[in-house]
Parts: sequence; C-alpha cells; structure tokens
Amino acid sequence: MSLAPALNREESRGLYADEQLASALAYFRGGRFDKAETIYKKILKKEPQNTGAMHMLGLIAQKNGRSERAVQLLIKAAKLDPHRPEILCDLGNAFKSLGRHKDAIKAHRMVLTMLPNSPEAHSNLGAAYNAAGKAGKAVICFESALKMRPKDVELKFNLGNGLVASERYEEAEEVLRQVVYEKPGHISAQINLCAALKEQGRYEKAIHRYEKAIAAVPDSAEAHWNYALTLLATGNYADGWNEYEWRSLLPGFAMEKMDRPQWQGEALEGRTLLVHAEQGLGDTLQFVRYLPQIQSVDGDVVFACPDRLMKLLQPVAKNIQLVPLGKRPDHDVQSPLMSLPRLFHDGLPFEPTDGAYIFPDAARVAAWGEKLGAPSGRRIGIAWQGSMGYQHDGRRSIPLLNFEPLARLDNIQLVSLQQGGGADQIAEMPWRDRILDMTVEMDTDHAFVDTLAVMASLDLVVTSDTAIAHLAGAAGIPVWVALCHLPDWRWGLEGESSPWYDSMRLVRQEHAGDWTDIFRRISATIAGDA
Repeated sequence: MSLAPALNREESRGLYADEQLASALAYFRGGRFDKAETIYKKILKKEPQNTGAMHMLGLIAQKNGRSERAVQLLIKAAKLDPHRPEILCDLGNAFKSLGRHKDAIKAHRMVLTMLPNSPEAHSNLGAAYNAAGKAGKAVICFESALKMRPKDVELKFNLGNGLVASERYEEAEEVLRQVVYEKPGHISAQINLCAALKEQGRYEKAIHRYEKAIAAVPDSAEAHWNYALTLLATGNYADGWNEYEWRSLLPGFAMEKMDRPQWQGEALEGRTLLVHAEQGLGDTLQFVRYLPQIQSVDGDVVFACPDRLMKLLQPVAKNIQLVPLGKRPDHDVQSPLMSLPRLFHDGLPFEPTDGAYIFPDAARVAAWGEKLGAPSGRRIGIAWQGSMGYQHDGRRSIPLLNFEPLARLDNIQLVSLQQGGGADQIAEMPWRDRILDMTVEMDTDHAFVDTLAVMASLDLVVTSDTAIAHLAGAAGIPVWVALCHLPDWRWGLEGESSPWYDSMRLVRQEHAGDWTDIFRRISATIAGDA
C-alpha cells in the first residue's frame, strides 16, 4: 500500500542546519546513500548524541533493505529525542516492514498523540492497522485523514485500499473511481479498482479495466500479473498464461531468479534444461504433471524442487534428474515450473493418463493399513488449514468447528490429515473423539509420503483449498474441496468438476463467508450415499 507523504523532517527544529548534516542530506536526497552514510558516521563519532545523524543512518539502513538495523538505529534516535514525531513515524514504518505490527501501531499512535491534526499521522496509523489485518480500524484512520484534507488523491487511494481490505467492495469501487478520474496514471489505484470489481464477481468489467491500466502503463508487472489471474479464473488460459509470465518481474515473488535464458519450447539440441519449482507446495504438486511432457526432448532435463518433496516426485519425473531447490547444476536454459503449461496443449489444462500421476509407496500403504486397522465404517480424511502466510488464507482456510456435521454422521470416522498450523484446533472440539489423529507419526522423513499412504486407505478426503487437495487429486483419490465464494483462479468460477483433477468435486460457497451451508450440503450428500 502506498502511504501518505512522510512527515517533513527538514522543518524539524533546525536539526539539519549544520553544514555537514546539510551535505549528507543532499547526498541522501540524490540517492548517494554510501556518501551520506560516511558523513553521518563521522558526525556520530564526534557527537554520539547527535539525533539527526542517528535518525538518518536508520533511514539509510531501511533504504538498503537492512530493516533490523534500521529499527536499532531509529530506536536509539527516538531515545535521544523522544519528542520527535518524524523519528517515531520512520520507526513505525520500519517495524511494519519487519511484520512487527504491534510495535508499528504503537509507534504511529505516539505520533498521532503528538500531531493529532496531521492527515499523514492518521494515514500512517491506518496503514499500520491495515498491515496488521485490522482493516476496520484502518478505514477509520483513513477517513479521519481524508476529512482533514478532502482533495488529497493519495489519502483517497489509501481509503480505497482500506475498504478493499475490509471487503467493502462497492464503497471501495466508488472511492477508487474518484482516484483514477482525478489521476488517470495512478496505476496502483487502477489495479485496486480492478480488484474491487473482481471481488464483486464483475470479471468482465475487471478485465476491461486491467486492459486500460496496461495500455496506460504497459510495463507494470503488477497490472499484468493481476490481469493474468483474472483471465485464468475466467478460463482464458491461452492469454492468461502469456500474461502470467510477468510474475518474474514482481519484487519478492516466490520464484528463483535465474541468469540463463528462459526455454520457450524450442529443440534443446543436446543442451541442458533446468526446470525449477515455484510458489507453494500445492503449485508444485499440481504442475509437476508437465514434467513427462519434456522427458523425450533432445537434451538433458533437471528438475529443482523442495528437498522434502523429492521422494514423492521422483517417480513422476522418471528419467529426469531431481535436485534440491536452490541448487543450480550446469544448465543452458531454464524454465519456472508454472511456465510449462503455456508451451503444451495450447495452454489448456490436461489430465495425465488415467487421471493420476502421483502414487503412494506400496510398503507405506501396507504399514499404515495395519496401524489404522479394519474400518468400522467409512473413513473420511479431513484438512482445514492452509499456509497462514498466504495473502488470502483467511478466506480459504476453514475453522475445524465447521466440520462438525461430518463428525455427527453415523458409521463415519474422521482421519486428520492436518499437520502444522491449525492442528491444535482438534483439542478444542467437543467431538474430538470422532477424529483419529496420527499425524505426529506421519511424514517424518519426507513430505506427504505417509499422508498419501493414509489417503489410500480412505473412502474420501474433504478439505479446504490446500496442498492436501492437490495431493489427493494428483493421486486420483476421491476428494471434495470446500471453496470460498470467490476462490483461487485455478478452480474457475462455477461448476463442481475441476479441469485439473478427475477425482475431485468442488463445493462452492453460495454466500461469502458461509461455511455452514457448505458442510450441511456435504454431510447430507454423504449421508444420502450411505
């Protein structure tokens, strides 16, 4: 999110009037941080209590991506002069960049106490609340800032973002339309307006708006990326995969940066191709299906994937060499894993032969069959929590309490497939005795190898949108996926079937946030099949 302009440091009590400080500030403004840093360090050597030098060294550390060091220096500066709101403002922003949201909020609250009539102070506190997931409080701050300066486009933009985060999409649309009307080149406002439209289910409008944004700023990777996700969600795979390539230019995107040319499907002619996994484990499980498509190319292929997936995926790769992600053997060309769909089957989803391409280890299946024992009824595996680090995890993960209708069915035993985050919810359930949880013994050597073996002994898997869904689908195991009202692009916008997995049924929310109805429908269907 773009913040309101920083508080004006240069009007702060004449602290930068000294000639050396002024010279260093000139270097700082010009982006010559190394020169500025040298001067500030010399000043501190002579005057260890010089607040201005300490403050600016903190800003330089932040500019250079050294956020931990920035916080240390800014805390020192704030202790030297605790009445300087601009130091606390910068400290709050440094805390926010580290994900220390409580500290960021505390710092910006202190600024607001000193400057209650500052729109920037209100807006920066709002940004801290927004980053902490407290969108309701953020909106209040943004509204307060805008009342003080109603014509400020950036403050309107911040309010629009807060409204999007609060899922108040119609209001967000109205505010963001004002921003793009007043400032047509504001690409971030264009993108967030598209998001507001998309979240209302108005995909065609969002696509049209993305196209306008890209026409205005053709090199905006963020606009292309969001456009790609919208195209893919609507089933326009050919154009969607092409636009998807822009992800490589997004700062901090979960994909390794490579210095070799990207493979475009041409003949290798004896060269070596390095394919590398990207993003989450579920993405790897879903798109590893493309590796067999390139096994017969006229060259060598190496696949780099998370080390803990190698045992599970080696049978898929067959004669392709697997190496841990991060290792870079000699290669001539490279390809991110999720760039492969663009090169095969006209970009359309495809099912491998017989629908399954990942298979459980027979010995593990037998061993887990003995541990589970003879079933007294049907066994249903359940998983509810995805990675909490995912941006939209709050809407896709499901509180375990919602699975209660399944637990109350006769002749049903639930088997937990949930490991890590969310697993502690079992102990809180009044019906916890209906869940068989052996996850502490599972996957101790490699990821998913025991989970898959357990799945082979189940009648059905019911899960939220997590890697478990992809694992079951890739193995051809019957799986029902409970989806939020507007799910991830790969599940499309409607229908119960998935173009990616033959054994999967998609169960969609009819109303945003309503998991109760989904599990009523799921349990009724299972009871009716008994």
